[in-house]
Amino acid sequence: MKPNWRSLTGSRLLDVLTLFVVFAFLFPYLFMVSSAFKSRLETFAYPPVFLNFTPTLEHFDNIFSDMNILFYMKNSTIIAVCSTLLTILIAIPATYSFARYRFRYKEGVAYGFLFLQMVPGISIVFALFFIARSLDLFDTHIFLIIVYLLWNIPYAIWMMRGFVEGIPVELEESAMVDGASRFKAFRLITLPLMAGGVAATAILIFIGVWNEFSLAFFLTSTNARTMPTTIAFFMTHSGIKWGPMFATATIGTLPVVVFALLVRRYFISALTFGAVKG
Repeated sequence: MKPNWRSLTGSRLLDVLTLFVVFAFLFPYLFMVSSAFKSRLETFAYPPVFLNFTPTLEHFDNIFSDMNILFYMKNSTIIAVCSTLLTILIAIPATYSFARYRFRYKEGVAYGFLFLQMVPGISIVFALFFIARSLDLFDTHIFLIIVYLLWNIPYAIWMMRGFVEGIPVELEESAMVDGASRFKAFRLITLPLMAGGVAATAILIFIGVWNEFSLAFFLTSTNARTMPTTIAFFMTHSGIKWGPMFATATIGTLPVVVFALLVRRYFISALTFGAVKG
């Protein structure tokens, strides 16, 4: 058979275009990581230095010794992990109820949750600030976790609802015919089958909370300050401290990258669930 040169050429062009798009998205991150290992002079060099530089750890020494970056990493970890776990624990039964039960105004309530997801946090940040000060919860982990739940729970419900509805209800009915309660049928059948959707939702929520800036910036001061808000430390009257900023950003992205790599199998399977269903 003669090779289809037109199809082969189109495939090669598509591969080149894909590589170009991937590189365009990765380039800022790669530039940030490489700049974290440059000297002070090399970070200000023009044109920028990309490969021909001697790596140094001076910026990392700076942020660990002078800035105590581990304290802010601990705050981000506590808030992100607790927000993710609480969101999943609350959203799973709520999602199951929306997918399996019929009740009055079900869709209205569901779209109400969607409306909450659409409200930008910065639009009510001053109201949240007033509430936090009134309840003596300003600059605390617990208040920031509660605030994140307001957006994450509606998002989790809407994302996981499709996974539950994609699981045949007949599987649960068969288990209940054999004597299992609805809760047992859910625990043994539905919950394992929706594990991919739960994992994908948890990943996106964790990344969202870890990277969130505006609410954390206005609702914390010292004790509960998170990693993204530390960017303000590097904007001084004498200029921007690019080296320490890049080093902090590099360290701040590591937990998200590691977490995503560990659960990438569940994330990919969840994203392709709708494409292969049926």
